[in-house]
Amino acid sequence: MKISKRMKIVIFIIFLVVFAYLNYSFIYQPRKIRIEELDQQISSLHTKIEEGRRIAARLDDLKKEYAELTERLEFVEVLLPKEKDIPDFLVLLQETMDEFNINFTNFSPQKLVQERDAIYARLPINLTYTANYFETIEFLDRLENFPRIVDVKDLKLNPAGDDKETVNITMSMFTYVLTKGTQ
Repeated sequence: MKISKRMKIVIFIIFLVVFAYLNYSFIYQPRKIRIEELDQQISSLHTKIEEGRRIAARLDDLKKEYAELTERLEFVEVLLPKEKDIPDFLVLLQETMDEFNINFTNFSPQKLVQERDAIYARLPINLTYTANYFETIEFLDRLENFPRIVDVKDLKLNPAGDDKETVNITMSMFTYVLTKGTQ
């Protein structure tokens, strides 16, 4: 069977079209999609590299800021201990009261009160004692400068018998306990 020249050209063109279609569909198109994916990954990596360079440029500042924050946390942990530490607080309070010749008759810590969304809890303490008026003022001044935060509320003074200089004091105070944000 003899194929005409025209038929050979048509078969050759059909072969080229089929070859081009298969090459486009199964080789070119998948590689084009893969190249676009890789370009997106390269772009993403360049963005991350730039972000890393910006962070690296700020690393010394961030280390300094971290050190300052750590130091502040240590300071806050002194003012706001992680636990109630009632015995330590009571010893410190007793030493201060002894210094001002104050005798307490009642020391009653209450349950911790957790503030909503706060990193601390309040520890209410009711305290009753007898002292000279001026000693009381000095004692309250010392409480203001305690190593722990002490917040005095509801201070009531009543005369103590016949002695006009001595008063019975009833007061509520709060000290604070760190509850969140520490490891």
